[in-house]
Formats: sequence, C-alpha cells, structure tokens
Amino acid sequence: MEQPEQQRVDKFVSGLSLYLLSGGAAFGLEVLIYVDKGWQQGINWWLLKLPLTGIWLIAPYAALSAIILKRSNSLRQKVVLLFGSLGLTVFGITILFEGFFVHRDPRSWILYVMVPIYQWVAAGGAAALRYAIGKR
Repeated sequence: MEQPEQQRVDKFVSGLSLYLLSGGAAFGLEVLIYVDKGWQQGINWWLLKLPLTGIWLIAPYAALSAIILKRSNSLRQKVVLLFGSLGLTVFGITILFEGFFVHRDPRSWILYVMVPIYQWVAAGGAAALRYAIGKR
C-alpha cells in the first residue's frame, strides 16, 4: 500500500473507532437522563447524580478513546482497537437497552454499576492485545 493511501486507511479506522465510542457514551448518558426522568428532577440530580453516574458510565469509552488518540499505533493495532471499540459499544448499548427498555425492572439500576465494570475489563483486554501486537 502506498503512503497516502495508508494514511487514509489509518485515519478511517481511527475515526470509525472514535465515532463508535462517542455514540456509545452518548447513548449511556441519554439512557441515564431518560430513565431517571432528569427533566423532572431537581437541581441536586443535575449537580450530583448526573455528573457522578455519567462520568462512571462514559469512563471506559474515554479511556479507549485516549488510547486511540494519544498513542502512535500501527494499522494492525488500530484494527484491534476498532474491534475493541465495536465490542465495547455494542455490549453497552445492548445491555442498557435490554435492561431499561425491554425488560423493565426496579433493580435495573445495578446496570449503571456493572456495565462499566465489564467495559473496563474489555477495554483493558483491547489495550493489552494492542500492546502485544506492537511488541512484534
């Protein structure tokens, strides 16, 4: 592959990863506001619960985005991060949608805690695989 085409493919893969991650983060915040009926809550909800829970929900997306943006990655590493981004986003959207819209349950709030934990594990796995590929 010639150099300008290589750069275009690199930018495309990185951009697609970042679009996926930002979409997953936005969906998580939208679910938080919609399910908790943020528009009906008082100022305490907007100043305390939304920022704290929101940061917890989007932290795995931000961490993987930082790895994509801050590190110089080869094309193989970017593809690994693309699949990591895809898995992180699909998992987060699917579980939150399933838990809050399909099977409504008063105990669904635990998803706010558990989904980011699993996403942290997946993001760590993607970062470790990226690192392992880079050592070759």
